[in-house]
Amino acid sequence: MRLYLLFLQRNLHNKLSMPALIKLLRSGIAACLCLLLITTQVQAANLQLKMADDLPRKFKKNIRAHLGELPTTEAEREGFVFTAHDKTKAALQALGYYRSHINIRINKEAQHNNHQVWRLFIGVKLNEPTRFDDILIDIQGEAELDPKFFELITNIQSKLLKSGDVVDHGVYEEVKSKISSLALDRGYFDGKFAQSRLAIRQDFKSADVELVYHSGRRYYLGEVQYSEFDLDPEILDVLVPFDIGEPYTSQRVIQFQNQLQQTQYFGNTLVVPDRKDAVNQLIPLKVTLGETNSHFVDVGIGYATDTLFRISTSWRTPKINRYGHSQETRIEYSQINPTGRFTYRIPLSHPIRDLLQFQVTLEDDEYGGLVSKYLEGRVANVRIYDKWSAQYYLRYLTEGWRIQDYADDEVDNGSYLMPGAIFSRTMRSGPQLDPSWGFSQFYIFEGGAQSVGSDTNILRAIGRWRFITTPMRRHRIVLRAEVGISDIFDESKSNLPPSLRFFAGGDQSIRGFDYQSQGPTEIINEGELAGEEVVVGGKRLALASVEYQYYFTEKIRGVVFSDAGNATDNIRIDPVYSVGLGLHYISPVGAIRVDFGYGISEDDPSWKLHFSLGAEL
Repeated sequence: MRLYLLFLQRNLHNKLSMPALIKLLRSGIAACLCLLLITTQVQAANLQLKMADDLPRKFKKNIRAHLGELPTTEAEREGFVFTAHDKTKAALQALGYYRSHINIRINKEAQHNNHQVWRLFIGVKLNEPTRFDDILIDIQGEAELDPKFFELITNIQSKLLKSGDVVDHGVYEEVKSKISSLALDRGYFDGKFAQSRLAIRQDFKSADVELVYHSGRRYYLGEVQYSEFDLDPEILDVLVPFDIGEPYTSQRVIQFQNQLQQTQYFGNTLVVPDRKDAVNQLIPLKVTLGETNSHFVDVGIGYATDTLFRISTSWRTPKINRYGHSQETRIEYSQINPTGRFTYRIPLSHPIRDLLQFQVTLEDDEYGGLVSKYLEGRVANVRIYDKWSAQYYLRYLTEGWRIQDYADDEVDNGSYLMPGAIFSRTMRSGPQLDPSWGFSQFYIFEGGAQSVGSDTNILRAIGRWRFITTPMRRHRIVLRAEVGISDIFDESKSNLPPSLRFFAGGDQSIRGFDYQSQGPTEIINEGELAGEEVVVGGKRLALASVEYQYYFTEKIRGVVFSDAGNATDNIRIDPVYSVGLGLHYISPVGAIRVDFGYGISEDDPSWKLHFSLGAEL
């Protein structure tokens, strides 16, 4: 470095040109960086740390954490070695080993990559640990009668802090943290420890714990103070999940904030208890409501073997007016079933749990050997209860359909006015997109009559169930079932449109068979297609599936499955069967599933590839 500076000084006296000077500076900076890198590499390796092989991992880990980063300079190395004994002692005491023997050895002549380094060896003989003896946990103040505190202390004394257990300072601090956190969660904002003591006896054989917590008085939920907003105040008032004067819990505050966010009226929300303005233990909540975009436009592309490539776009207006109205227009195009849907929502008694919904849907679809085009208008009351979601609706369906290879002018038509209801419920535990346990239920009930606007009398019911369980780590089982009936009494099935019939086969039905390729068939009696057999669907459906999954990693699992079932026109069913295997990847948007199904009930079966994406529940 000094030689370079002398060279630079001499050349400056010789009045270098500006380009030459810049070139010289660049080369000098590069040389300095190289020197620094070389020096750092040598200094970073100036000490090696080794601990006894028979020392349990948790002790090594704690000693390493107490020692800190390895030294990079000679001065740091001296300090590191000087404090190694005391820091190792502190690390062992934190885990309850106050009577351990520590042996520090230093080899200053060790070699590493042709460089001389110091090698620090830490030997430890643990000896007998120190154990908890007398444990006193005393909650004073209003929290003394709080059942949640009683539950916490019982849990601590039965699982965390027990007489005879090895002293662990981390557990001791965890207990203190649990008490303080519960106090804040339950509104004891003035609470503090009057005594917190972990006393090690002189013989180091045992230790006593004394924790005395004064909770003070509990606070209560007060009035809600909003920042400026442009909605009818009644819409936000019904979102408040508590009454003024109700005992404070953070759960209520979080619930309130989540409900505000779920309305999608705001870009972001923040609900904060304002302790400094509390009066008579009533604590007001300050709510900050951020502006959101007036419109959202999304474009997506996807693929599934049932519907092939799909392109979709949606336009959403989360807040049309001060009454909280919203709309969503969605267009999806695929070769199998292009769809357009417009939805308009109006809050009734609650902007999330009680909505009036108007919906218009236009869709083309292929059902077995039939093609269909239908227009549906629906008026619905969408409700969300504590455990169930429901939709009570009246829908008007007009549909035209024909055999797939028939001319466009050979079309059957029908119109149907049907009231109905949909009920669903999902329970799960574990990750949202990959639950370890779950059970979902879905039911549809609807019907129409010729006397009130339908071309035929019809009664329909559908039930779908899915169950997930993980009996052992890495082993997961998924069960699925579906049944359905479209009863038109004594009328001909030709009066029943394809969208109200049942078909089997595909990713979400029976793998190993093409999408909606299974069900009752008819033989064409006339025209160019005379004598050909086409799938026309049935009035009843029964499906079942069992799937075993093995997790190779947290994100990748292998699958073995068997599906069975079919659509039929009567009670007796002639099922088709399939077996298969697959590979799933758990992505941030759900499982990417690649399955290979084999229809074992076919005379000349072949493997079918099924690709799908999304959550299982």
